[in-house]
Amino acid sequence: MTEKKAPGTSGSDRPREEVTGELKEKRDAFLHTFFRRGAELTEELVGENRRLREQLGELEKDNAALKTHLASDAAIRDLLKKIEELEREKARLLSTVHAQAEITNRFAEIESELESFANLYVASFQIHSSLRVRTAVRHIRELLVQLVGARRLAIYFVDEGDKHLSPIAADGVDVATVPVIDLREAAAPASAEAIVERTYLTGVPHLADTDPIASPAACIPLQLENRTVGVIVVYSLLEHKKRFVAVDRELFKLLGAHAGGTIVSAYLWGQAGGRSPSAAALRELCA
Repeated sequence: MTEKKAPGTSGSDRPREEVTGELKEKRDAFLHTFFRRGAELTEELVGENRRLREQLGELEKDNAALKTHLASDAAIRDLLKKIEELEREKARLLSTVHAQAEITNRFAEIESELESFANLYVASFQIHSSLRVRTAVRHIRELLVQLVGARRLAIYFVDEGDKHLSPIAADGVDVATVPVIDLREAAAPASAEAIVERTYLTGVPHLADTDPIASPAACIPLQLENRTVGVIVVYSLLEHKKRFVAVDRELFKLLGAHAGGTIVSAYLWGQAGGRSPSAAALRELCA
């Protein structure tokens, strides 16, 4: 027969307190391992969370940089577009300025031409405004001084009987000191008298184009129909006048064509005592 175990004993024959202590140790070991693992997991989660936050911050920085870059690219595109618009506007303005400059130059040319026409009109009016020799000659001298800028000048007229060119008036120089030119004797080739003589004999004006202008500066033959009756001589010009311009040459042409006739007409008018010819005499001459 089997023996019955006494109450209070186990199959292992170990006391209850020993078994309880061992279970407690295992439980404590398990809890320690569990909490330690939980702490490790928590630290790993915290570290991972920190790493993710850092990555998120870097991504946000990258995102901000990308946005800035995109904004910069858009700004650059806008600037390039603006530059193109400004270049087109610049080209338009330059074209307008060029056109306005051409218009301004044309206006200046027109003003210069109108001034020349005005000077020639005044000159023509002055030449024919009087039939008195003294007044007519004074007007010629004034035109040369005021419009051409002559400083020293003389007006020669021919004495056909004695074959002399004699001065009849002067400005800026004493007429008594102006030499009489004998047309029967050739003057020295380089002298002022030679230039005056050549101008009278050939009927071709002499204009000095050098700077500074040599003396005489100009010799203008005075024409009466198809012959030369005298010469206007400009010995020198005012200091500010360096050379002749186009309007000066036109004025010389006008004086050469009309001044001689005006002086002769004034002389004949004076000889006639200021009396007009009768209609019968004029009709007879016109027949």
